[in-house]
Amino acid sequence: MPTNPPSPTPTSSRFGWPKPARTEEFKKLLAKPGDATTRVVFQEKTQDIRIVRVPIELPKYRMANGRTASLQSEYLAKNPAARKDLFSGDAELWDAQEAQHILLLQLAKQADLQKYFEDTGNKQIDPILLDENGFVVNGNRRLATWRELLFKHPEKYGHFRHVDVAVLPHSEEREIDRLEASLQIEKDIKADYSWDAQANMMLAKQKRDGFSNKELAELYKMKESEVQELLDMRSYADEYLRSRNKANLWSQVSEHEFAFRKIVTSRPKISGIGSQEVFKQAAYTLIEKPEDAGGRLYEAIPAIMESLDQVREKLQDEFDVKPAAPDAQLDGLFGGVTVAAGEKSIDMPLAAEIQKPENAEKARKIIVEVIESQKQLKKDAKSANYLLDCCAKAQALLAAAVKDGLRPESKLAGVAKQLDQIQAQSDKIRKYLTEHAQD
Repeated sequence: MPTNPPSPTPTSSRFGWPKPARTEEFKKLLAKPGDATTRVVFQEKTQDIRIVRVPIELPKYRMANGRTASLQSEYLAKNPAARKDLFSGDAELWDAQEAQHILLLQLAKQADLQKYFEDTGNKQIDPILLDENGFVVNGNRRLATWRELLFKHPEKYGHFRHVDVAVLPHSEEREIDRLEASLQIEKDIKADYSWDAQANMMLAKQKRDGFSNKELAELYKMKESEVQELLDMRSYADEYLRSRNKANLWSQVSEHEFAFRKIVTSRPKISGIGSQEVFKQAAYTLIEKPEDAGGRLYEAIPAIMESLDQVREKLQDEFDVKPAAPDAQLDGLFGGVTVAAGEKSIDMPLAAEIQKPENAEKARKIIVEVIESQKQLKKDAKSANYLLDCCAKAQALLAAAVKDGLRPESKLAGVAKQLDQIQAQSDKIRKYLTEHAQD
């Protein structure tokens, strides 16, 4: 009969000792005298936390790590054989710790931490911050980097066999969340967190710890409206990914922050649910292949809104869509009126048509052509009015000179010369008008 493998001993476990061994080690080390401390604001007061030295294998990664929020979802989407609760279940398990290690290494590489610590002259300076159970609150990326270097080159990086840690007192998850925010987010959230990771982290805190939008705003030094906007952006991005059969592949929307922000800020300005849906699906079509729109989605998406009537008309000419059939149930609910004022019954079927994969390329081409043609029309109109605009500005300036400049203290030297030049330019314009006057 097969036998169960022996439980790992503390020294044989690469990604964290068993919990009893961790807590026992903390108890033993903290009982010894020591002077080194690190100061943190925790539980609404400033505290000096003892620093102790532990084997690098001892700590466990914290699964509720803000930076890895999007990466965890994407990992599960790309690895369907993995446990669904890999990152939300028992964090003590090896497979969860190993997966988190992989994700942290990705982030460490992006932040050049790995390159920095490959230089043996760069040693640990600040302690890794742990909770009372040995899970890393601050320093996950550094710990992953040191472990990987030590694992691959034990002789070269032997100085990482032991690391300095500071163990926090007993606390609740919400208190850990607040400390994480003060240590990481407030410094420079834009540098350390992609917009989607930040949004997914906030949503997770709402679901797990019950934070309201107002509390999140206070936690991350944001306006409540900014929190709501970020969560709305995430909602659209999630819908977009699911509509393309790419659920939770957040890396595919990370670079489109401004595109989703434009959707959020532009859509409420459009009257009618159907028109909003056409706008949204048109925007999604461009996000799918931004290079077809010149890569400037922050310009293209507002342009869709400004030219929505023309976009809708051209799309209707191309696709065979029919008005939506009346819904008897909706008729009853809304007194027989199913189409709002300004709404077109063709909008919802049109929106459904352009989001079909087989129609995406054609729809995208039409949308871009309309945007470009409308842009050119505006440019031509601006050029046509250029002469009149310049004359109007010159007249306004001369009127101001007459009103406020004809006073005894005004400097008169050089004014006559300027008037002569103005008269000469004016004569040229009058001559051109005479030669090109329309009958």
